[in-house]
Amino acid sequence: MTEPRRRFTISVPPDVAQTLESQGNRMASAYVTESVRRRKRVEQHKELLLAAGIHVTEQGLAEARARRLGVEAEWPQERFEAERAKIRADMEAELSGDDAAHRADAA
Repeated sequence: MTEPRRRFTISVPPDVAQTLESQGNRMASAYVTESVRRRKRVEQHKELLLAAGIHVTEQGLAEARARRLGVEAEWPQERFEAERAKIRADMEAELSGDDAAHRADAA
């Protein structure tokens, strides 16, 4: 059985309010839920990096973003999208504990 849903009253800036209002009540709840879960995954990822001794800084993020944009500008779109899909699949397999998929790709 699923837990009952909880209702919250929050205050948001006008641009966020406009976005949520355009979604309708049910979709606005899904929108917020997705956003909170995505933020939670980012925070968990940062904690894992920190536990591994990797300190994420604003400067490091800016440098990585610049390198990524440079690659995007140099590579054909198809190659970039193929690499992005491969990395995403590897990450999802790792998160789900599917090491067999990772080993098959490495072979």
